[in-house]
Amino acid sequence: MEETISPKKTGLALTALIVTTVLWGTSFIITKTLTKDLPIFVYLTLRYSISLIGFIPLLYRFKGFNKKILYGGIITGTIYFISMAFQTYGLQTTTAGKTGFITGLGTVMVPFITWFAFKKRIKSRVWVAVALSIIGMGFLLLEGESGVFIGDMLVLVCAVLYAIFIVVNDSYVRKVDVYLFSFVQLVTLSLLSLGSSFVLRESWSISSSIDFWLIIFYMGLLVTTLPFLFQNYGQQYLTPAKTAIIFTLEPVFAAFFGFLFGNELLTVFGLMGAAIIFIALLITVIKNE
Repeated sequence: MEETISPKKTGLALTALIVTTVLWGTSFIITKTLTKDLPIFVYLTLRYSISLIGFIPLLYRFKGFNKKILYGGIITGTIYFISMAFQTYGLQTTTAGKTGFITGLGTVMVPFITWFAFKKRIKSRVWVAVALSIIGMGFLLLEGESGVFIGDMLVLVCAVLYAIFIVVNDSYVRKVDVYLFSFVQLVTLSLLSLGSSFVLRESWSISSSIDFWLIIFYMGLLVTTLPFLFQNYGQQYLTPAKTAIIFTLEPVFAAFFGFLFGNELLTVFGLMGAAIIFIALLITVIKNE
């Protein structure tokens, strides 16, 4: 018999995931701005290493540590790392708003990956969403900015990997301590970022300004620690499809904060593409249980 999930837990899970999308929405324009002067993997190392500070109050839970947490955290953390690396590189040559909407295409891919892994039937609405997504991507790519096409393609790879992450992550979070699991994921991200930085011989000449470190700590603690905990908590009580529905809000917030803090404006083509993709996201996941 399946465990009945209380409305209170479901409500908390929904709230946690909505807050996650808002925090993530702020990250695109901040990441784009910071990585103009800061090497990408130096930035990711700082961000993910600082995020570990948020787990200090949870160290008492380590008595429950086991191999499933270790292996699952490393596997999902690695997938997430590769996804974020593609997204961060893509942000160098495209806008925060477009990055948000293209990353959101991962939502369309979740049912396909679920079908591939668990042989669940793909509903007709998903095929409609795929067609709309392709049209929407076409409109986004018609904005015509120099070099944007490469950035958009890199972010599209990120979307595929993030869809895989959602599905794989879902198979673990219901069986493990989510706090320890999140900790292992972030340790994995920190080590992979640091290793990549040294392999690429990036410069570690870092600003000492208070403003810079306030932003880095914001990205580490509020935009990384909390969302990892919130997402892993929320996915315990919501299906991948319901999780994907909430994550359709992320590109909306990304475009909003890109406009608010980066003065980024989509052209008519871009707005049409974003609108079509958003419709595709909703069609894919609503009632797609």
